[in-house]
Amino acid sequence: MIAGLMVGILHVPLGIEVLRRGIIFIDLAIAQIAGLCVVLVNLWAHEASWFITQSAAMLSALTAAFFFRWIEKTVPKEQEAVIGSSFIVAAAGVLLALANHPHGGEEVQHILSGQILFVSWDHILASSPIYIAGLILWFVVPAIRLGIWFFVLFAIVVAASVQLVGVYVVFASLILPALAVNRPTPKTLQIAITFSVLSIISGIALSALLDLPSGPVIVFAFAAVTVIARIAPQRSASH
Repeated sequence: MIAGLMVGILHVPLGIEVLRRGIIFIDLAIAQIAGLCVVLVNLWAHEASWFITQSAAMLSALTAAFFFRWIEKTVPKEQEAVIGSSFIVAAAGVLLALANHPHGGEEVQHILSGQILFVSWDHILASSPIYIAGLILWFVVPAIRLGIWFFVLFAIVVAASVQLVGVYVVFASLILPALAVNRPTPKTLQIAITFSVLSIISGIALSALLDLPSGPVIVFAFAAVTVIARIAPQRSASH
């Protein structure tokens, strides 16, 4: 629960900015690239330490972030196409890397839907400085939201989140709370964070009660909260 809330809370302001910039698939692309790197590291260095895996994931995510920033500056009209194509290539890379792995299917599932119920306190303690520093920088240093710095912060956070919750929850927690808010208001951020927290808590609770994989259930919880949040005000207005 704590791992999910760490991810969900910090992802909200990042997701709002992603939506504002119109680069929706950057989270999927960077998450998938980091996931590919994690797979390759685990294949080449069996039982690699968390530090090695995390460092490799962040290096690959930062490389992707610098590349996407360069695309934004040079060919902005093609940015979304390049980002989407990068996601597909990285996803195909994961499948090829695990094609002959005896547990390839399980590894792919772990990368996509995560293993949030098996996150240890060691993982939380190792990752928490990233999320705490990210929140502080976002609200105390507004310049972090501009230019390359946004891409750098985004890449570091997503690389950490992929190993905690998987690609699917990373995307859902970035985009759906931002979509849940009908229109920008002074309290947009607070409302979106509330929706994110509600989605995380309800998703984990339902997955435990129904004995279903947590990642997919959390994604459906985000989707359900978003749909309700968008429909409810319209129904109230019609009455």
